[in-house]
Amino acid sequence: MATDAHLHLKKLAHIHLGVDGGAERFFVRLTRAFAKRGVEQIAFIRKDRPWRDELAEHCEVREMTFSRSHIKRHVIRWNIARQIKSFGARVTMGWMSPASKWLPKPGPDMHTFLRLGDWPDGFHTYGNVEQLIGNTPEIIRQAIEMGWPEERAHVISNFVDPLPEDMRSVNRADYNTPDNATVLIHLGRFVQRKRFDLAIEAVARLPETVHAWLIGDGELLDDMKELAKKRGVTDRVHFLGWQRDPAPFLKAADILLCPTDDEPLGNVVLEGWNAGLPVVATASPGPSWLIEHGKTGLLSPCGDVDGLVGSIERMLGDKDLAKKMKVAGAAWLEREYSETGIVAKYDARLFSGT
Repeated sequence: MATDAHLHLKKLAHIHLGVDGGAERFFVRLTRAFAKRGVEQIAFIRKDRPWRDELAEHCEVREMTFSRSHIKRHVIRWNIARQIKSFGARVTMGWMSPASKWLPKPGPDMHTFLRLGDWPDGFHTYGNVEQLIGNTPEIIRQAIEMGWPEERAHVISNFVDPLPEDMRSVNRADYNTPDNATVLIHLGRFVQRKRFDLAIEAVARLPETVHAWLIGDGELLDDMKELAKKRGVTDRVHFLGWQRDPAPFLKAADILLCPTDDEPLGNVVLEGWNAGLPVVATASPGPSWLIEHGKTGLLSPCGDVDGLVGSIERMLGDKDLAKKMKVAGAAWLEREYSETGIVAKYDARLFSGT
């Protein structure tokens, strides 16, 4: 992609304390997109992040220890501000509420942003945040309800990388899955709100030809394995662990599931559309905002296994509908969540005052 002249030579600092997950994948993705357009970047992250080397391919990386000590916090924040000034950045973006503690003091030569991809929590107690960016309207609505000024709150959503034309899908046989099975795929951390239990319960009520690939790890993994055993579907529910690149698995699946209870965005919905999958989701805030029911996907009430099963059965029973939803989802993704469009919105917001 050609470098955009209006972005060339701009400098941006990031503070990101995350571990590994969808938010981190988008962080690397957005910084790469900026680098492609000539933005020089520096990122302050915790040590030993699994995505550190990938980030370092296009962004200067400084690994830090972020102490909880009140006294050390001031020293670390001063050190970060000093390094940002030396780097020459006049804009710093923190990622998620905890990063707000470490932002440099805003002023004529420093503009500060906090980017939220989850529900707001405590950001408003730290005075160094000038502007707030949330990736869904509901995140911003909650922030304003908590007292954040509406005129300093903005919605900019996510994008996903187009899949390479020559990308190969995984071999189903490697995961004990028949070629003629219908594969449901659900990705995320094994925590309560992701409702992996609904995916397992759905498989138990669906025909023997329906399998599920559950990708991720987390505190409820063993509980979910026990549930699959209890429901007698261990041969059809496959726990595939955390995958740094889930795209080859998405390409080998048939239906993307997002049965969560409390999802701010649902980046997996974008990834499903990107892989050419029809999407079945529950009506938590993010998927309800992304999906037009009956056109770009199917929605059912949160926590309702019968509704989820009904949506899956509708997809299975109406191939024309499933095909139309795949096409509509891909078109909506290209129109509203393209890299070009999303990065342009970030550029306009981050650098308009520099």
